[in-house]
Amino acid sequence: MGDVKPQSQRDRPRERSLAVLCGAERGTFADSLLEAARREFDGRDSAFILELVYGVLRHRSWLDWTLDRFSANPLGTTDIETRNILRLGAYQLLLLDKVPASAAVNTSTELAKEYGRKSGYVNGLLRNLERNRNALPRPAYDEPARQLSVLYSHPEWLVRRWVARFGQERTEKLLTACNQHAPFVIRANTLRTTRDELKQALAAEGAEARETPYSSAGLELLSSPGLNNLVAFREGRFLVQDEAAQLVGMMVAPAQGDTVLDACAAPGGKATHLAELMGNQGSVTALDSDAGRLNRVAENITRLGTTIVRPVVGDAAKYRDDLFDKVLVDAPCSGLGVLRRHPDGRWTKSEKIVAERQTVQRNILANCAALLKPGGALVYATCTTEPEENEDLINAFIASGRGEFRVDDPRPYLPPSAGPLIGPEGFFRTFPDEPSLDGFFGVRLVRNR
Repeated sequence: MGDVKPQSQRDRPRERSLAVLCGAERGTFADSLLEAARREFDGRDSAFILELVYGVLRHRSWLDWTLDRFSANPLGTTDIETRNILRLGAYQLLLLDKVPASAAVNTSTELAKEYGRKSGYVNGLLRNLERNRNALPRPAYDEPARQLSVLYSHPEWLVRRWVARFGQERTEKLLTACNQHAPFVIRANTLRTTRDELKQALAAEGAEARETPYSSAGLELLSSPGLNNLVAFREGRFLVQDEAAQLVGMMVAPAQGDTVLDACAAPGGKATHLAELMGNQGSVTALDSDAGRLNRVAENITRLGTTIVRPVVGDAAKYRDDLFDKVLVDAPCSGLGVLRRHPDGRWTKSEKIVAERQTVQRNILANCAALLKPGGALVYATCTTEPEENEDLINAFIASGRGEFRVDDPRPYLPPSAGPLIGPEGFFRTFPDEPSLDGFFGVRLVRNR
């Protein structure tokens, strides 16, 4: 739907939402589409676009299933514009209490006159849905995984994996959590402020924040006038970063004067955090294979003042340089632990991504481990829930090294409140349901020789 042009006589936020949804269904990352789509809108309309797009993506399977119950033809047989117009309308009707039913139906019908050209079908289907919304049918399947897949709008292959591993009750809690809004968490730049000082500064600018329970550098923003309107942001006193990701940086525990490699660094959140932990003394090589993404690293370096970070273009599976005191491998992964934050991922990924990423991760880990000095520490981390990319890979790596590496207890390097996030094997794990963080895995390895 690249030819969509905003027109003053139409509802522009909904129109832009439609364009993003069609683009995402065609395979473009929703985040990049949203960033471009929201630029020209004020805070209220920008937030509405975000709510519509992420809301539809989080509930897409259930919306489709419900719409099919009231349609003569399956939703999948119509064109992509009409399909997403119906999803937008149904989401507003069924899940947004503050949108009047008439507005949901009428704006969808107007969109259909311009895109999809099936306004009568859209109008009739949504009005039928509105009349019956207090007595909606519920999916009923013999297989729990299939039912949960429709009810909570996650791919069936992933639900089957989680049910097999966690059981049905825990899986339902996990799916519910993945459909919630992710918290907006920031990390105080300790080179320029403290968490307490930052919290006070934000309050003075009209932003409400509360301390995160696990990271000693984190604040959850509950409300704000917008990032770019905050002096504290422009002055580089904080960076947007989830709490679990902050704990990964702490696990590295770099010392002042260390040489550190961040092997998959873009967009630079962890690399700049490492520099802050080092008091901006030493060196951090921020390696990434994508030169374009390294521009984001450079922007964050400049804004935060982490001058010891050096962006380098290179392949982490082949990169060779001097040995390092500390290495962080924030490995490219399936991203199944951050589906609440990137809900389009559930519709663009297939089960084969787990095996594909494991191969890449194995090669990167083997190469980066060889760049670590004896006695040095390497932290391997992912934002996925799947064992093939996490503990299975690490156990196989350690077993193949004949005692060269051992798992190190990361708790001494973390705030005491984060101790329960470390399992008996020394592995760091978080999930969206318990304890309501992004789904991360991490392990701290020490090279013995």
